[in-house]
Parts: sequence; structure tokens; C-alpha cells
Amino acid sequence: MKSKNINIAEISGNGTTFGFEKISETYSLTYEDISLLPDQISGLEHRADCDTSADFLGLKLGLPVIASPMNTVCGGRMAKTLSDLKCLGIIHRFNSVEEQINEILNYKFGKSDNLSAAIGISIKKDTERLQRLTDKGVKIICLDIANGGSKMIEHFLDKIQNKIREFELKIIAGNVASYETTEYLINLGVDAIRVGIGNGAMCSTSIKSGIGIGQVDAIIRSLHARKNLKSKVKIIADGGISTPGAMCKAIALGCDAVMFGRVLAGSEEAPGEVLKYNNQRWKKYCGSASFAVKQENKNYIEGEESLVAYKGTVVKIIQEYKEGLQSSMSYLNSRTINEFRQKARFVKLTNSAFNERKPQV
Repeated sequence: MKSKNINIAEISGNGTTFGFEKISETYSLTYEDISLLPDQISGLEHRADCDTSADFLGLKLGLPVIASPMNTVCGGRMAKTLSDLKCLGIIHRFNSVEEQINEILNYKFGKSDNLSAAIGISIKKDTERLQRLTDKGVKIICLDIANGGSKMIEHFLDKIQNKIREFELKIIAGNVASYETTEYLINLGVDAIRVGIGNGAMCSTSIKSGIGIGQVDAIIRSLHARKNLKSKVKIIADGGISTPGAMCKAIALGCDAVMFGRVLAGSEEAPGEVLKYNNQRWKKYCGSASFAVKQENKNYIEGEESLVAYKGTVVKIIQEYKEGLQSSMSYLNSRTINEFRQKARFVKLTNSAFNERKPQV
């Protein structure tokens, strides 16, 4: 099925086309290109009256936030802290299966339903990893690869169908950034889809491969596919979120959850030691395909690494984002997230409008 309502511009020179007719006329929007319109008369006395909880893959999340399965973002400590905060952390896969399991055992998840782990899609290696993880009670599995529009996902899912049924697993797959690839994963029967390619803070996919679109554009295309297919798949906004306002926009658009990478990197609970440099404290933040990950014999080119300022406990970060969402909901007179989505209206911003809205300091 082809994308709907995507106009194609015909561009030619001297009567001859050079492939430019495939350029879309639609704008590829980012979070900075849109803003929520405060067109509701609010009857709420306080933003604390706004309920930020959401249903996600059988869980009741207090805030629909998921930690990205990156090796400098989410290990066992981060996942356990987020579980206690009624959020979700996906324990990364850039280690041995024994090390990944130890991340679960060391932080005593017990029989927590808020336990998720990432695997790859190597039939030889990751079927064993899957078995070991399910034996430890993991019920939510993230197929963590860059291109969700790959036939390799289909082959891998075929191989693990018995395990999915036996353990009643929920499968998160991705990443995608189009109607067609979202449709593909929906038809494969996955439970949640990560949307976003080339927009993560440590992702250089777009720079090195020319692939990727604005995150708002990607979300709209994926939500359109879900609507047309009458699917109940969960849509995760993955990438491009650096402020509570961006998270509010993603949820208002219709995403079921947002995935944090850089937002949580540098926190006390993120993997890695605190480093001291120029009288400041820092922690390392690496893209999943960065040089640091390559040292573990992962052959990718689409990632970067840097230092991020130490942020303290993740509890403060989650509270800040929760309060931001509650504030946004209160402007739209919305007590629940579902009500928030129904009332949300957006405007497109010019560069001047965007700059005008920023604090002038």
C-alpha cells in the first residue's frame, strides 16, 4: 500500500527529468516547526489534577517514558529506577547475555512486569539470548536494529513465534520513518513500533547515509498507517526529544510513549563512571553504533560519542518531564492523556515565531 496524500513535485530541465520528480512537495516537520494551540478554556484548578498515566503493552505507566536501549543510557540500575517510577527501561544488548542477565539479577526486579530487554536479530546468537532472558522473566523484548524495514526481522520473528506464544511476549520493533515500513511491521504482528531515523542526538545516520526525515513527519506517517490498518499497535516516538515541550507534542500527536536517550544520559543511574574534567562532572554518552560500541566488534558507522554534563538522579528528570506534560494538559483543559490528544491542535511556526517563543536571556 502506498503512502496517502503525498504530493509529488515534477521538476525538470529542458524537458528532461533526472529523477527529481520523486521529490515530495510536503514539508518534513520537526518538533521545533510546530506548537500546540492553547484554544481551550481550562476549568482545572491545578496542573496536579492532570493524570499522566497511560496503558502500554499491559503496563500502567505513570508517565509514558521509555529509556533507550543504549549502552550509556539503560542498564539494570536505570531500568529498575524507572520501574519504581512507573516508567520503562529497556536493558541494552551491547554485552554478553550473561552480563545482560546479571543486570537483571543484580537489581532484584523480582517478578516485575516493568522488565524489558533488547536483543538483535541474529538467528544463531539472539535466539539463545531470547531464551535466556525469558527464563529470567523478561516479557517485553525489543528487537534493537537501525532499519525496521528489513526482511531480516520477518525471518527472525518466524523463528521465534513459538517462544512468543509460550511466554506471551510483547515485541517492540523498529526503527521506521515511513508509512510503508510501519505498515510492514504492523503486518508482522509486532506490539509496538519505534518511530524515528536519523534524529537521535548521537545518531549520524542522516549525515552519513542521507536517510531520515523530520521526526514529526515520521510520526504522522506512522500514525496514518496505524489508522488506515485499524491497528492497535503502540507507536513510540524515538529521537529528537530534548525538552519536556517536545515530549508533550509527541504525545499530543498521538504517540503512545516517548523514548529518551540523551535526556537520561549523564544521570546517576545511567551506566558508566562519573568523570571529572575542567572542574566539572561528566558522563560518557555513545550512539549505539559509535566508536565505543565498535570496540565490542560491532561494525557500524552511524553513531557518535561525547561527554554530557552530570545530571544527578533520574528521579528529578522524570519529575520535570511529568510536570511539563501536566502543564501542557492543563492549558488544554485535559485531565487524561486521551482527552489531551483529542483536544490538541497545532500551528506551524516560522523561524521568527520559534525564536520569539524562546526565553530571551
